Amino acid sequence: MKRRLLPLFLPLFLLLLPSALLAVQQGQQLIPFKGTDLDGRVIDLYQTIGNKPVMLIFWASWCPSCKTEVPKINQLADKYREKGMEFIAVNVGYNDSVERAQAFARKNDMRYPAYFDGSGKVTEQYQLLGVPTIILADKHGVVRFRNYTAPNISEANFAQLMAD
Repeated sequence: MKRRLLPLFLPLFLLLLPSALLAVQQGQQLIPFKGTDLDGRVIDLYQTIGNKPVMLIFWASWCPSCKTEVPKINQLADKYREKGMEFIAVNVGYNDSVERAQAFARKNDMRYPAYFDGSGKVTEQYQLLGVPTIILADKHGVVRFRNYTAPNISEANFAQLMAD
């Protein structure tokens, strides 16, 4: 009986194999993208990688945990932006709109640029399993942190992110 079920469940298991295994993980390179933020300014990760550390914040306007993370990320941005770190929010576009994303950013005082991924291309490349997802990379574009909450960044951690 068990042997007969294996051929049925094996393809299903392989089909549903967690995409986290394919996602950009610690030690891997960021996948660059280019677009405009919600205010019409250019976001170009191609220009950022190799020059400064970057934090990508994947979010959605309907996500309560995303709202909770904004003040934490604002604090990090206030502290490290002047020292050369880039902060870029990416709205996943799923079940969302540019208008809702803009309203969320204003209402929650998001103080870093936000890109709306209406096509889902960027979100798909990063193989997200949920929002918020926060990815922190060093100045060379190597991922050093990936989680669902904002990291604690000490001065020593920041120095490592900036190291040649």
